[in-house]
Parts: sequence; structure tokens; C-alpha cells
Amino acid sequence: MSFDVFVLPELLEKIPAERKAQIISAIKELNDPFPGSSGNKKEIKGTRKAAYRLRAGNFRIFYNVDKDKKEVYVFDILTSEQAHKKYGKL
Repeated sequence: MSFDVFVLPELLEKIPAERKAQIISAIKELNDPFPGSSGNKKEIKGTRKAAYRLRAGNFRIFYNVDKDKKEVYVFDILTSEQAHKKYGKL
């Protein structure tokens, strides 16, 4: 089951050039957005709308999934330090 992935361009613009390829490669994994055995994807508990986190090196990619439309919406890309400050330990 493949999902379409949507990312706002401004999210990618703030990523350092030397990390951009790593982040884009990780985002491509989101065509299968649900957590599996790899451990890099995790559902975030305690949110009103189902949200997920993908670990990509020192970065965290946060996204929502619309199962009916088969779409993934990336809403934040942060370093692990920034993510902990903004969202707490996840």
C-alpha cells in the first residue's frame, strides 16, 4: 500500500545542505508511513490527531497520515535537540 507524501518546501529549505540528501531519502520511506520492525517510525501518543515521528540520523521528521486519501503530510523537520525542546521526549 503506497501513500503520496507532501512536504512544504520551506521545511526542506531550513535543512543544512550536507544533510538534505539524508532527509529526502528518509522522507521517501514515508510511502509506507506506519511503524514497523525497523524502529525508525513511531506513533506519537497523546495527540488529538494521529501523528508520527521518523528518525533520520540526528533529525526527526513529524507527519500525519490520512488513511482514506492515502496521503502523508510532513509538518515539521527538526534536529533531535530541537524536537525535545518543542515536543518533549518522544
